[in-house]
Amino acid sequence: MPDSGNNKVLVLLIGEVLDDPRVYKTCLSLRDMGAEVTIACTNPNFKPHREIHRGLSIYRFPHRKEFFLKKFYHWLKGRLSTEIEDIISPESEKYVKTSISAGIKNFILDLNFRHFMKSTMKINRMMVKAFSGESFDLIHCNDVETLFAGNELRRYGVGKALLYDSHEYWAGMGTPDRRSNRIMLETEAEGIKKTDYVVTVNPLIAERLMEQYNLDKKPSVILNCPYLCTDTEYLNIDMVHSPVRIIFHGKMQAYRGLPKLLLALKHCENCVLTMSGYGPLKKSLELIAGKENISEKIIFTDRYKPEDSIKILGDHDIGIIPYEDIVLNNIYSSPNKLFEYAMAGLAVVASNLPFIAGVVKENNMGEILPGTDPESIAESLNTLISDHERLILYKKNARKAAVESFSWEKQFTENYPWKPDN
Repeated sequence: MPDSGNNKVLVLLIGEVLDDPRVYKTCLSLRDMGAEVTIACTNPNFKPHREIHRGLSIYRFPHRKEFFLKKFYHWLKGRLSTEIEDIISPESEKYVKTSISAGIKNFILDLNFRHFMKSTMKINRMMVKAFSGESFDLIHCNDVETLFAGNELRRYGVGKALLYDSHEYWAGMGTPDRRSNRIMLETEAEGIKKTDYVVTVNPLIAERLMEQYNLDKKPSVILNCPYLCTDTEYLNIDMVHSPVRIIFHGKMQAYRGLPKLLLALKHCENCVLTMSGYGPLKKSLELIAGKENISEKIIFTDRYKPEDSIKILGDHDIGIIPYEDIVLNNIYSSPNKLFEYAMAGLAVVASNLPFIAGVVKENNMGEILPGTDPESIAESLNTLISDHERLILYKKNARKAAVESFSWEKQFTENYPWKPDN
């Protein structure tokens, strides 16, 4: 790589950088600060192995292969009883509590996790080998999955400084009985203390990381906010559609309360729900809609480009986040969609989880669910469906909060801890 005289930054990621809004925006912001940015990511979508994209040098490594047990499950699906499928399914919404069922499921999930860790370490070693002869002013590791590579490159003298950006609460990703939580805790503990900077997505996780790993200083917080949207042509903040348009925007996966959200529509009138996105639960959710005779109230759309999010959301009235508090990562979560809803001028209906509920209450931009059962979800939705004056107030407050506080430009400029020295 030629020496341009600029500060050089190496960004490490397991996954495709163009599909990860936080990482992609970070790279562009570093570029705009004058840094020469190189990205080492994986290639799940078979993109070019090397590419210059908007001034970013992207190197793509082979992505993790799907675990054979998951493939085997998909082959078995439909050949087993529903009860057994619920036990072994990697897509199951159910939190298995009985000792025998939990043991079977956890054994299978642990095998899958071991494969995940083995594949991740293989990719980390490939990244270390590829960049061990280079020199960077900063190595930016995204999530615990790349901490090993970042620390190894730092040990070889490749990076002058090492930054760790934790997008999740990794020690709480699994259900409380999962062995993977302990392994993630140990892996993060080993790597995080060797970093110069720690960044995360909200103050609650920052506090937890500081206390858990006895860090010298509290991690910096950069909220998962979208770019400031100044084009309001496709926003509908001052009106309410008829029927009222509700949207869930994001990945359809377990413990996000989505089956219960669909069932809540049986108790709601004068509304339509858009399920915008993709994920392992999408097919089962479509089956629920058909079985419960609520298909006319629900629109399923396909995977979207992250840069289209605000435009998609702007044609709706209410954004919903019905996450369940089964796993700690959900309890501490601060999802992109919360701030995307606000930027698009949507009222927010959300679970009573500490950070999410705090943002909604502090900005008077929506309703907090009294529970995540279908009846409680319906109660909160019906409150806004029947009270357009309140709904419009929430929409205006959400947009105001986003413009003033919840833009990526503001978050990154004020809170990214490393600065180039040229």
